[in-house]
This record gives sequence, C-alpha cells and structure tokens, in this order.
Amino acid sequence: MKNKLHCCLLLAVVFCWVPSPSKSQEQDSSGFFLNLQCFTRNLETVMCSWDTPNTTNSDILYQICYSASNPSACFNTSNNALEVEFEMIAPLRITINANNVQGSPEITFQKTMENTPFIPPAPEILSFVADHQTESLHVQWSVDNTTLLNEVEVRCEILILRSENMDIVENALWKRRWTPNDALFYWNWTSEFPLLCTSHSVKIRCLIDDQYYYGKKDWSNWSRLHTVYGSIEQQAFPIDKVVSVGTNMTFCCTGTSGTNLSAALGNDQYPLIPLSSNSSGIRVQNLPMSEESGINLVCDQFYFGTVVFVGYPPDIPQNFTCETNDLRQIECWWNPGRETGLYGDRETIYTLHESQSGITYVHNTDEHYSWTHEVSQIFYSFSLEAENPLGKSQASLSFNVTHRVHPKAPSNVRLEDISHKEISLVWRLDGKFVSLQLMCEIEVKGNNQVEMHNATVIGSEDGNYSYIIDNLQPYHKYDIRIRCATMDPFWKWSDWTAVKGHTTLEAAPARHLDIWLMNAKHPDGRNITIYWKPLPITEANGKIHSYNVSWRLLGSPMEPQKIELPAALNWTQIKLNSSDNGDYEITVVAVNAAGLSPPSRITTVQLPNEDAVAELAVGDAKGINITWQLDENASCGYVVQWKPSSPLDTSALMWKRFNSNSCFIRSDQFPVGVRHNITVFACNDNQHRLLKRVTGYTAELTPRVAPNFTVVETTSDSIYVKWEGMPEEDLRGFLHGHIVYIVKQENSTPSSSFIDFADHTDSKNKKFNITNPAVRMLKIQDLQSGTSYRLGLLAYTGAGNGPIKSSSVVTNDNALGLILAILIPIVVAVVLGIVASTICYQKREWIKETFYPDIPNPENSKALQFQNEANKGIKTLEMNPCTPNNVEVVETFFSTVPKILDTELHSPVTEDPNYETPEEDTEDENHVVVSYCPPSANEDTGNPALDESAASSQVLYIDIQSMNQPQANSEEELGGNFKDSAGYKPQMQLAINTVNMELQPPTEEDFAAGYRPQENPSTSVVGSTDSPTSLGSNSENASFGSPCSITSRHFLIPPVDDIDNLKPTPVGWSLSLFQNKQED
Repeated sequence: MKNKLHCCLLLAVVFCWVPSPSKSQEQDSSGFFLNLQCFTRNLETVMCSWDTPNTTNSDILYQICYSASNPSACFNTSNNALEVEFEMIAPLRITINANNVQGSPEITFQKTMENTPFIPPAPEILSFVADHQTESLHVQWSVDNTTLLNEVEVRCEILILRSENMDIVENALWKRRWTPNDALFYWNWTSEFPLLCTSHSVKIRCLIDDQYYYGKKDWSNWSRLHTVYGSIEQQAFPIDKVVSVGTNMTFCCTGTSGTNLSAALGNDQYPLIPLSSNSSGIRVQNLPMSEESGINLVCDQFYFGTVVFVGYPPDIPQNFTCETNDLRQIECWWNPGRETGLYGDRETIYTLHESQSGITYVHNTDEHYSWTHEVSQIFYSFSLEAENPLGKSQASLSFNVTHRVHPKAPSNVRLEDISHKEISLVWRLDGKFVSLQLMCEIEVKGNNQVEMHNATVIGSEDGNYSYIIDNLQPYHKYDIRIRCATMDPFWKWSDWTAVKGHTTLEAAPARHLDIWLMNAKHPDGRNITIYWKPLPITEANGKIHSYNVSWRLLGSPMEPQKIELPAALNWTQIKLNSSDNGDYEITVVAVNAAGLSPPSRITTVQLPNEDAVAELAVGDAKGINITWQLDENASCGYVVQWKPSSPLDTSALMWKRFNSNSCFIRSDQFPVGVRHNITVFACNDNQHRLLKRVTGYTAELTPRVAPNFTVVETTSDSIYVKWEGMPEEDLRGFLHGHIVYIVKQENSTPSSSFIDFADHTDSKNKKFNITNPAVRMLKIQDLQSGTSYRLGLLAYTGAGNGPIKSSSVVTNDNALGLILAILIPIVVAVVLGIVASTICYQKREWIKETFYPDIPNPENSKALQFQNEANKGIKTLEMNPCTPNNVEVVETFFSTVPKILDTELHSPVTEDPNYETPEEDTEDENHVVVSYCPPSANEDTGNPALDESAASSQVLYIDIQSMNQPQANSEEELGGNFKDSAGYKPQMQLAINTVNMELQPPTEEDFAAGYRPQENPSTSVVGSTDSPTSLGSNSENASFGSPCSITSRHFLIPPVDDIDNLKPTPVGWSLSLFQNKQED
C-alpha cells in the first residue's frame, strides 16, 4: 500500500498537467438518498454511507456500480453503506440504485483525493493506570499504522474527565512524528487533587497529518472511555504526604456530602470545593515548613483528616573532608548544610561509600556527622550521598592519606638548661610518622617580644624529638610552646601545646653602672655623694645582691677604701674633713651570684669655666629641650643633671649622658609645674667642666594659691598695701607679676561677689598690673575718705592668673573736708540772699508796678482776659474828675425820644481838645467810652435819716445799644431770661426817668432784681430809663449800662451790645465774680 501510494503520487504529479474532466456533481433527482458521506480510513478504500426516508433499510436492495481506471464493476447489497477500492490517481465514479423501491431512485457521484476526507480509525487505549504516589495518570494507546508513512505527524486530543459528572479537567493536544518503531504511544498527566478523591476517565481521538495526501484530514472517532475510581470510604487525602516548602497543595475529604463544609489546616480554616457527589477538596498556597509532627488537616464536620510534612530536600553535604591524626585511623566528617525540617522516618539518610575497598557506611543519626575507620590503603575515593523523601544530593572526595595528616598536639614537653644562653626543648609526637618529614614551630616569648623558631625532623619509631634554643638572655624568664605538621605537602598544624615557663641561668652583669656624684662643701668639711642607676634586667644577667664602692686619692699608690652596700640603695656619701682638699677617684661595681659587673669610675675633678651661662627655659607638655655650645675637649660626651630646685622636694637626682649638644627631657622625668635646676657638664677623661645652668619647667601652671598681703597704712585718700613672696612649689611657674584690684563696696554688694566683678570695667573699680615680680608693695591713691573698699591680690605666671585673695579696708575720715562740706552751702546761701536783696531793692519800682499796680488795668489783668476772648465789644469805663452828682447820660440807640438830663455833667476829658480816642476805638465801632463820675460825699450828717435820702449815690445807667438792631425775642424768652439778663442792679434806683416821669411804687420784681446801691428806695423810679424795667414796654431788647462802685473804676456789670451777650452765662459769671469779690 505504501509503495502504491508513492506511485500514485508520482502519477498524480504527471497527470496534473493533463486537463482533467469536469468534476461531476451528485445526481439524485428523487431525493431518496440523504446525508451521503464518503471518506477513507486507509487510503486504499473509500467508505460511503447514507440515509433513506424509509424507517427500515433492510428491505431495500441496492445495486452499486463503480469505475475508475479499471472497467466498471457492480455488486448488490442491502446495507446503506459501501466500501470500494480507492484509486487516488483517477476519479472514482459511483452509482447507487435502489432496485426494489418504487421508481428505482438512483444517485451517481464522483470522488477524488481532494474531496474525500481522510479519517483514521479510532485509537485503542491499551492501559490507563493511576500512580497515587505522584498523583499521576499514565495512558498507553495505539493507532492503526498499516498505512502510515515515515515522518507522518500523528496528533491526538486527550480528554481527562473527573467524577461521574464527567467534568473536563484536562484537554491536552499530543503530537509526534511517527516512525516504524512507534507501535505504542504514552502520555502522563498529574492531577491537581489526589486521585483517590474521585474517579477519573480518559478518551482519545487522533488525526493523521500526511503531507502527501492533498485531501482533507479529519479527526477520528473518540476511543472507548477508560476510568480509574477513587475512594468511597470516609477519609482525607493525601495520606502522610511529604512536600517541599512553598508547595501549592490540594487536599480532599471523601465520603462527605453537603454544601456548608469546611476544613482546617493547622490553625487556618478553608472552604471546601465540591469535587463529586461524595468528595470535596481545598487548595493551600505556599506551605511553610512544618513542625516535627507535621501539619494536620481536619475535616471539621466529620472529625477525620490527614497529616502533611513540609520540609526541604537534602542539601549537598558541606565541608566534606577526611584526614588522619596518626596514620592509624582515618576520620571523615561533614556538615549537613541547610536543615530539612523532616524527622523520624522522613529524615535524611547519609551513605558513605569508598570505591577502592568497597566499604559502605550508612549514617542515620543527626547527632554526629562523622565516620572513623582504620587506615588500610594509601589512596581513598569517597562518595557521600544524602537522601530524604524530597530528593537526593551527593558529594565526593579523593585523596592520598599521607597528604592529609593532622597531628595531635605534642606531649611530654620539657626544657633542660645547657648554658645561660641555651636550653634544650624535648617533646613526643604520637603516630606512625616513620620516614615522613615533620616540621615544628616553636614560639619563644620573653621581654615583651616573641621569637619564632622552626625545627625540621624526620619521623621516628618512638616518636621522641628535641631541639636546642639558643641566643637567650641570661637569667630571663621565657614562655615556650610548640606545634607540628607534616611537610610536602603541608596539611594542617597541630594544636599548640600548653605554655611552658623557664628561666635561664645567671651570668655576670654585662655592663658597667652609670654613676654620677655631687661634691658639697660645708664648714666642717665636704661631702661627696655618689649616685648610680640600677642595671635593667636585660643587663644585670641575674639578681643583684650588692654594690661595692671604693675610692682613693688620684695618683695615690695606696689601696682604695671600700664599702659594700645592699642592692636596695642606689647612692652613698663619703664624708671628708675640712683639711682634705684632694681629688678622688671613685669606683662602683654591681655584684650578683655569677660575678661582678665592669667597674664604673668617676673623679671629683671639676674643671673651671668662667664662660658658663645661666638662663630660664620653659618647655611644653611633652618635655623640655636644652641646647648648649659644643666643647671641643669633651672626649666622653656631656652629662645633663636635673633636680627639683625646692629643698622640700626630696626627689632623687637624675642625670643622663649625651653625645650631642642638645637633649630633650621627657615630661615623665620632669613633671610639669615643678621647677628644676638643670646643669650641663662636659666630660673629659672623667673630669667635668660646667657649661650651663638652666632653671626651667617643662610646662608652667597657674599659681596654686594667692600671695598673703597686709594693709600697712591707710589715709583719707590712699591705702598702702604690702605682700609676701610665694614659695616655688606654690608658684608652679615663673612669676610674671601681680594684679591688685580695689573695688568700692556698696551696701547691696555681698563680699562673696568680689571675684565675679573684680575685672568688670567700671569707674568704681581700679586695677593695677605690677609687672615687676620683685615689687612687693603698692600705694593706692585718689580714694574717697571714710569709704569701704575691697582689696584683691593675685599672682600670675606664663600659664595665667592664680586664685585671688581679698580683704576689706576703710579709708580714714577727712575733718577738713567735713568742715568745708558744711560751710560751703551756708556761704553760698548767704551770698545768694544778698545778691537777691540788692537786685530787688534796685528794681523795687518795677516789681511794684509788675506785681502790685496802683490802678489795675482790666486789659492787663489776667483774671479778666477771658472777657476779651469771649466778647470783643467789652467797654472800658474811665474815671475822670467831674462835678459830684452831675451825671451825663448818653444813649446810643436811634430813638426819637428826646434825652432828658436831670443833671448835666461835663467831663473835662471829653471837652479837652487834646483828647484822642484810643486806637481800639477806631478798630471797633461798637466800643464806646462812657464817663462816669461818682457823687461827692455830703459832709452834713445832722439828720441821718435825711442824709440817707439826700446823700445817696446816684447811679445813672448808660444805655448803649448796638447800631445793628437785634431781632426781638419773644415774650416767653424775655419773661424767662429777664431776670438773668438784667445783671447787677443797685439797691437804690435814681428818680430819673427819661420816658415816664410819674412815680410808681416798687413792685416785687424790683425788690428781686439783685444788688442795689445804698440809696433811698423811694428815690428810684421804676419806670425810669435807669431802672431795669424802664425799657421793658418800649423795646424787647434792652441793654443797660454797667453801674460802678464809688470807690472803683471797674464796671460792675459789663455792657451788652448784641443779642449773643444777652445769654445768662457770661453775665451771670461776671455777676458771681463781683459778688465773690464783695463777699471778700
């Protein structure tokens, strides 16, 4: 068939160039044949099927004729289907005739490759198996491959159905290129939920994609359904599952039904997902590591469940290594790495396998990850496998056992003396190291230094080894320890041994002593004090027992005198009498158990030097630097000695030798704030010449205390202060001067605040800076007598001011000043009184006119200035000599009533041609000068009653009316304001009436009109012009002249010119003013 297909394909390529006949269509005029379908399954035959209108097809007999390249062939059948040979190179013509049907319906149609679909047979499922460990379904099937060609692509659609509901849970498309070796096909599927939760079914259909078949390719029919069944018992799945951390997992509960179900995993509640009629499941995301007992799943309503264990697969064994300590046993160990979180039956099992010997060791404990075995070979190849339910890991190691020797720490270590510079170190190293080269490292620690020694030895049978340590210090303690390892190649050092202490043997002191002397003379003789510095332990070479000191005269052949001193002393004194002025040579040696030190010699010869200088010096906190001139004769260098200058300081004399002309003395040898005397000597053949004297400090400090002072003398304006010097130990630096403060004490200033404001810049405070340290006294002048002052005194050095000490002092009283203070104010007061009296006497007229004028001027009177301000129409009444009782009445109003004069009065002033009107009269036309003459007194006193009437004062009211006639007031206003506008009235009215001459008796209004002159009331006519009511009937606005007293030139009532002045306030005020004056 396959060869036939190839040939057909080739022929088809050839015939494709030949014009093919037109494609015939199905011809069924009767409509009897329904749903005609034709297809090929194997490319060799064509299968066709159809339906008929009849309900039963078995009674119909069909005649089928077909033809292609071969002659036509016919056959009869009672089935409504046919299968005939299919020649793909030529069209296949088929005729179907229903013989036993009325009308003999017939259909003819033609089939080619293009219009004949290729539908393969349904695949056959050979096996369908469930793997509950992995929750996977394994499907195996086959297809009819008899007609398949090589490299034909086979496609299959696989449906996975769940439960009895046949819910599709997976629709997979599977395909592959077919080869003749592919008899069976396989496919695996992993379920989301455990397979035991419910049943699962599978069915498959396939499509053959043959590239040489140009017709349509279609899917085969579905295969027969295969099913695997779940559990029907009441149980939870999966059971004791082990999964990795972070896994998304599903669980199910079987044998349950209902809608409101839930399950709990650990402490978390989850809703159940229906899977079938009797099972439900839950989904859990990202599971965490479980405890040793796992995580429990409980189906709440039915109280059953399962356990899940969550952990990690085994990590690759870390630090897998093997070594030997003594080539007798080999030991391997490793680190398990990351914790898996699985225990018990699920814990990691380690399997160690050696390929050379075939040794296998299974390790199933988590306490010790090691293995020990006797060495039986040189080369080893190990593999270590770790396995747990989640996976496996492996590590491997190959090595030569002699290259992995890690010796144990040496034992039986001991030290043996050889000399004072050498010791022998002996130790033991356990192991089969014969013929192996070993190296050992020896640590020697002494004198704060560490020295390393390397020893190389060959392995011995007994394991004992030794090494000599040399170049050691005599009588010195050393701490020694050792460790060893193999060489070529080096693997690891052994552990250090415990530290072993050892002291070397003593030797004679290696160096001579550094000695110095002081030669002091006194009246009874002289003392030579010899000092020496103890040798350091590195040069003493042992414990110093004593010192031998000897001396003798220079050049004397006699044996020197000797003394032996204990080791605790570092000086001695040689006393000589006053007659012994010779120079001596002194020798000092140190003695220990091993011998004597080299002798140290010094002479008392001190060469003269007149060029020696003295100076002061100050260093810093680190020390002080001293320099001097070079001495060409200094064959043995220079010696610098220093000692505290204070005799109270018992510190030892210190010195040091230098080869140059400068030195630096550290502050630890030269404390700050302590004055030292430094002396520099040049050395020449053990003879010394003085070069320089220095007094100095490494660093100055402020004085410790304030100097004591006393007030020697006080005067009324000065204070004399004297103070004492300070000892060196209190100064702690070079004294630069003193500062004296003097502060005037206030009552409100406490004495304790003196230090706070002593430096305050105030004129009351005085500060005296005495820069000469030798000055010990001060006189403070220009002070106030009898005043309390507070004195303060401090000393200062280069480092600053020291503390201040203060005291109070009071200056003496000044008698002369007190007298002058009393007399001067008295004299000044007397002089000022005399001067004032003289000036007042000379200016008496001016003072009288100014303060006491004879005739007061109303315009200049301060009391009446308010009237000028209120009314510019004020009239001035001038007094002129005139004939008594003759009063001229002047009326300024424009009235046709003739002036009636009872008595004519002619004022000499008005008749005087030289009289000039004041300037203000020209400025104010309303100003009228009214002349008034008081009546002369009647000297006749014979009849008092008559005198009262005859000699009464006659006052004529001068009515002055403005040129501008004011508006008349209403009767109500006149009636209400009449009494107030009338102003002042005399007590007696004159019997002069310019309008009505008839006498009228006085009314109550007349008596209530106010003050009246001392006149007989019978002489006053109510209706006269001088009366207050004389104008009441003729004019609504009447203005009266002002009466005046007989003893005054002032108006008693000011005139009123306009209607504004008729108001009661100004007139009433004037009235009250004059009433007050009368009362006074």
